[in-house]
Amino acid sequence: MMDPRRLSELQGRGAADLMEIFSSVQGEGTRAGERHLFVRTAHCDLDCKWCDTPLCHRVPREAHVSLPGEAAARVLPNPVDVSEITACIASALNALPHSAVSFTGGEPLLHHWLITAAAPTVRGCGSRVLLETDGTMPERMRSVREAVDIVSMDWKLPSATGLGPLDAQHEAFLFEARGLERSVKLVLTRECTLDDVRHVATRVAATAADATLILQPVTPLRGIQPPASADLLRFQEMALRFHPHVRVLPQLHRALALP
Repeated sequence: MMDPRRLSELQGRGAADLMEIFSSVQGEGTRAGERHLFVRTAHCDLDCKWCDTPLCHRVPREAHVSLPGEAAARVLPNPVDVSEITACIASALNALPHSAVSFTGGEPLLHHWLITAAAPTVRGCGSRVLLETDGTMPERMRSVREAVDIVSMDWKLPSATGLGPLDAQHEAFLFEARGLERSVKLVLTRECTLDDVRHVATRVAATAADATLILQPVTPLRGIQPPASADLLRFQEMALRFHPHVRVLPQLHRALALP
């Protein structure tokens, strides 16, 4: 889980608890298939039972940085200075064109100062800033709004996460991201129902009518299973009754065994 005291100290010294930086194919959302540079930070404010990146809850001693054109990965001791992370981003983008730099986690908004600091370098190299977020901190979204181009937000269902409803936080978050390219990802497990999908589709339609709703069957993990194929079609049919922009997409990078 997150450590507020440590995060405050990191912000003060201009550093971050970094997990990894790597170049790969974007596997989720409306930008699936594009080449992205991923900057993954540690710490998360949630503890979802289906989390596909459980190591984010522990700060690694070292971060691994694999950049295009470099034969060996760099190993950087944590915490890593923001200036060093930005230099790695610049090196990667200058070596190979990337459509976007995806700040991910964990919850990357827990390192909001990193996103703000790196954005000019990302844009200066011709890429866009993509934020992959759990959408629970609207005030943090407000603070990075000018530094972000694309928002990919999870809508967390209690049936998928084991947590309570987060509807109010998600709606406030989408409001703060208005005017940006927005997509909402709904991870579907076998426990999800038509009522779950209808609930989210109606709220997305009311809050972010321009956003694309992504119905993403969960990648089987620790006993959690995705819906049956026929149920996926029914879920999309239900969502389309309330919101016109609905896609069914699995985690492409998992299907292709990519990092």
